[in-house]
Amino acid sequence: MNERIKTILRVFLYSLLAGLFLAVFSQLDHFIKYLFSLLALLMGILYFRKVETTGLRILFVVLALIFYFAAAIIFTAVLFIRDNPDFMSGAA
Repeated sequence: MNERIKTILRVFLYSLLAGLFLAVFSQLDHFIKYLFSLLALLMGILYFRKVETTGLRILFVVLALIFYFAAAIIFTAVLFIRDNPDFMSGAA
């Protein structure tokens, strides 16, 4: 496999996992939420060990934040729809 494709997949995968772990961390109220925080930190540490260039590190952080916000919006929309079924049916 081409080295450029490997790099793109690596940054995408690590940032996706970090963003999802942060989104789950922000949605939970239990003590287990801190496990997801540590997992997100672990993803960052593992990625920063493998990659030494500044540009790819910045890309990781930016993508992780984008994935975090996207997942948080999706989680919130799903919870809203689940908790307010009348809103979706148009009943007043």
